[in-house]
Amino acid sequence: MITGSCVCGTIALTAPGTPGPVTACHCTQCRKLSGFYSASFDIDENQTRWAGTDAIRTYTTPGGGTRAFCSTCGTKLWFRAADGAFSVEAGLLDQPTHTTLTSHIFTADKGGYYQIADGLPQYPGWGPD
Repeated sequence: MITGSCVCGTIALTAPGTPGPVTACHCTQCRKLSGFYSASFDIDENQTRWAGTDAIRTYTTPGGGTRAFCSTCGTKLWFRAADGAFSVEAGLLDQPTHTTLTSHIFTADKGGYYQIADGLPQYPGWGPD
């Protein structure tokens, strides 16, 4: 079972299974939201249950994606791409993830104040496709 919560504990998630591979996104939005990059994993949105939904706020991006966050503490929760793909922020998880970072996407937009030196695949956009 996957469990997670925001910093203040107002919002919690549960989902069956285990977290999948984590992707680091270096796009401008993720960089501005985190100050670095965002680490997330894909998950079946229909199997994900949220508690404290009254505190969830969303922002629709210019590209048609939706980002969610806790209105009390500001914790980033999830991202739904314009095509419907859904991912949860890896930092939201309460337990050790037992998963690994597998790649970096949108490296063309990464900040100039850090280097990516872990040897993982890097893609200038969404990925190898």
